[in-house]
Amino acid sequence: MAGMMINASKPYFRYWGKAKPQDGSGTQFHLLPYHCLDVAAVGLEFCRKAPAFCRLLGQRLNFNDHVALQRWIVFWLAIHDLGKFSEAFQSQRPDLFKAMRGRPPDASKEYKLRHDSLGMQFWSKPLMDYVKKDVWFGPQTGLYECGLNYWARAVTGHHGQPPQEGGSWKANFHWQDDPYAILEFTTDIRALIFEDREAAIPTMLDPEAFELASQDLSWWMAGLAVLADWLGSNTDYFAYRADTENPLPLREYWEHARRQAVVALDHSGVLPLNVGRALAFDALFPSIITPSPLQAWAATAELSQGPQIYLLEDVTGAGKTEAAVLLAHRLMAAGHADGFFIGLPTMATANAMYGRIAQVYARLFEENASLVLAHGQRNLVEAFAESVIPAGPVDADKQQLDETASARCSAWLADHNKRALMAPAGVGTLDQALLAVLHSRHQSLRLLGLFRKVLVVDEVHACDTYMQGILENLLIFHARAGGSAILLSATLPQRMKKALLRAFARGCGCQRELSMMAGRTDYPLVTSWHSDRPDRPAEIPIATRDDVKRTVAVDYLSDEAQVIAAIETALAAGKCVCWIRNTVADALEACALFRGKLPADKLTLFHARFALRDRLHTERKVLTLFGKRSTPARRRGRLVIATQVVEQSLDADWDFVVSDLAPIDRLIQRAGRLQRHPRDQQGWRLQDPAARDQRGEPRLCVFGPGWTDVPKADWFKSAFRKAANVYSHHGQLWLTAKALQNGGFAMPGGARSLIEGVFGSDTEIPTALEHNANQAEGKAYGDASQAQQNTVKLELGYVRGGFDWWSEAKTPSRLGEASVNVVLARWETGQLVPWCAHANLRHAWAYSTVRVAERLIAKTAEPKDPERQAALEQALLTLPGRGQWAVLLPLELINEAWTGEAWSKKSGQEAFVLRRWQYQSESGLLGLEAPDEDSSGATPR
Repeated sequence: MAGMMINASKPYFRYWGKAKPQDGSGTQFHLLPYHCLDVAAVGLEFCRKAPAFCRLLGQRLNFNDHVALQRWIVFWLAIHDLGKFSEAFQSQRPDLFKAMRGRPPDASKEYKLRHDSLGMQFWSKPLMDYVKKDVWFGPQTGLYECGLNYWARAVTGHHGQPPQEGGSWKANFHWQDDPYAILEFTTDIRALIFEDREAAIPTMLDPEAFELASQDLSWWMAGLAVLADWLGSNTDYFAYRADTENPLPLREYWEHARRQAVVALDHSGVLPLNVGRALAFDALFPSIITPSPLQAWAATAELSQGPQIYLLEDVTGAGKTEAAVLLAHRLMAAGHADGFFIGLPTMATANAMYGRIAQVYARLFEENASLVLAHGQRNLVEAFAESVIPAGPVDADKQQLDETASARCSAWLADHNKRALMAPAGVGTLDQALLAVLHSRHQSLRLLGLFRKVLVVDEVHACDTYMQGILENLLIFHARAGGSAILLSATLPQRMKKALLRAFARGCGCQRELSMMAGRTDYPLVTSWHSDRPDRPAEIPIATRDDVKRTVAVDYLSDEAQVIAAIETALAAGKCVCWIRNTVADALEACALFRGKLPADKLTLFHARFALRDRLHTERKVLTLFGKRSTPARRRGRLVIATQVVEQSLDADWDFVVSDLAPIDRLIQRAGRLQRHPRDQQGWRLQDPAARDQRGEPRLCVFGPGWTDVPKADWFKSAFRKAANVYSHHGQLWLTAKALQNGGFAMPGGARSLIEGVFGSDTEIPTALEHNANQAEGKAYGDASQAQQNTVKLELGYVRGGFDWWSEAKTPSRLGEASVNVVLARWETGQLVPWCAHANLRHAWAYSTVRVAERLIAKTAEPKDPERQAALEQALLTLPGRGQWAVLLPLELINEAWTGEAWSKKSGQEAFVLRRWQYQSESGLLGLEAPDEDSSGATPR
């Protein structure tokens, strides 16, 4: 380094943009102007391969010259790292600074404000003054200052959140060197990008219209800045160049960067794919001989040009998923979308959906699609992880206080669910999409991932008030960007349906009140709204397939002994049974009741408190034993004790189902797992689509408090203490119990009356439960208000404001108890290794993770032994984000049981208490000291 000579004729060649650790080998740094062009080149290639992005900008800016629009985007991306020109940033590597500038850095320029905010700081004052003076964007440039600031925020905010604003730039920049270098750089960049043409896009609109358009577009431009910075920082494609003696002129390097960007984007897995012509239903789903009425409708429904939303209501087993995929495929084939994302309520439902979509995935695109779903469920996580946005080498340099782009990329991508948003077609939890409109890091990247996709939300009724508020905001953003949506439910209350439709219409700029919707009581029903036909939604009644019409008998029991006796009777008769409980603690207690009565291989416990690998294993086991291809021998005499993980999107079928009392929509879903696949008396699957089940009348047993017309205030809580906070509106539980006293219900005929009888606005609650109902409804209003507070606002544009932009690990996509990722590790020969072994360490930690209430496990318990403490610290360094947002739980084999300790939060206090835990692949994570759960709340699922 001491012998490095700087003969650069341009001052901006004396600034480094990326650097290796000082003791690293090879080229030590990458020149800042080159990195800026790397990122700009990725953006240009993205616009070329995803032309819909430029079309969106052109529509909002009223400007249809796509070449000029591409130049506009590229220019802003090229100046995304203005903050790195600051002496404060450059001084993080004093060795490079002195070699490149011939002097030591100014000690007063401390690096305290991150370079993204430093860039906006410089733009706002000295550079903006120059922009106006030099009329960068036409003779009236100054009038467009407010709009231009949104573009600057979008690109300088490439760390995943808007930059901080304010403060004096002189505290961080050298008063002479840095402004001179920036002005030279931006002048040369303008000449290179715009080719000496006037960049007059702003003047296509009046200043106010340009500002409004820029506010909208800043959200998606910020997402492109994050993506381009990540790919442009990947040294697999953009190798470091430190041509300090004779640096390559910008124009020549630009051509090199453009060639590399083609390779980077081609390998990224985020670009749209060719769909080709629309395939017929039987070509997409050859295993389905006769489509259901809903699927037949999806094959022929009239599509329109603009954004459109569909709400599909039909019974469980009617093929809503296939109808939605077919509809999404037709929208893509017609050029109205570039892909789809299916959001599901839980990880278990998302995992189950992966397997279903994998069978049709390859038929949806003409060319090879991302490997996200191509290798089946067993290798899904690994295949997915390597298919979308390669992370590349991590340029970790302890001297740099910033998280580098590659480090941020690796940490974000360590959660494989996140990648599903970026792939042409993806499946994941709905939370991954909801985070796109919360004040969370990288929300703009999620918005970009959803851009031009069909957003499919399965089991939309599972959204509580808070999640519904966030979903409504997501629909606003999604519609504004030209996206379409398909919402699926077997049980959707009318008021929820109207709210979701209104939100989507608002996103399309329709301010009309959609209350003119007739609110038909037909069921099944398809409701749709099209932006080019905004007068009113269309409501289309759909016929029901004969084999899904049925009457379910209900036995309402309040004595646990009777419930156990009913289960034992069914098992003795060779039936397979599932008991769905409302909390993990209740599931554990029920499992203990049967553990000595049944052979170990006949009893399965399934809840959410398993490490990911073990949970995937249990899901596969459940589907093998009770799925479509299960045989009588596999099914006979088996019992599953489960929580809500089995109630949605899990294609399992039991002969007899028991459920704890839950709201009627949940019970309808749970009943959908009862005799789901037509079978004969022995349990063999009947292949004739018209065949009727031969196992006798489907019978659902509901375990609830003793029925009474005049319940006491503690009617539910006294019987189900642990579940009292899971379903907090006990009036709705009483109304559900009341509906069940008839001894059964018919589907689909009784669906609408059942749902509206519990969730409708004119229901009557017993006097003793009114206080609880008022509390629950008050909380719902509060949750809706909190959703408004926590969501970003389209009309404000990409701006920090007075909000906290949380880490994604701390951003609440759903309310309830605070929870944390607990990463399980095992002590082996003095070292901590992931609970789940895997050749790839990132995958190993991902497979070893379980989500737990923060009050149960809040902090890692550090070992007293210095050697073990050192081993723990080393393990933390290998976790995503170095374990910043997770709790590491070391486990040791003691008396044939894996046991560990962690700090729990003391109820109602800030104090912590040390608590022992045990983990087994068959039973999950168990607390060894009382109280286990729910002294102050419940942990469902």
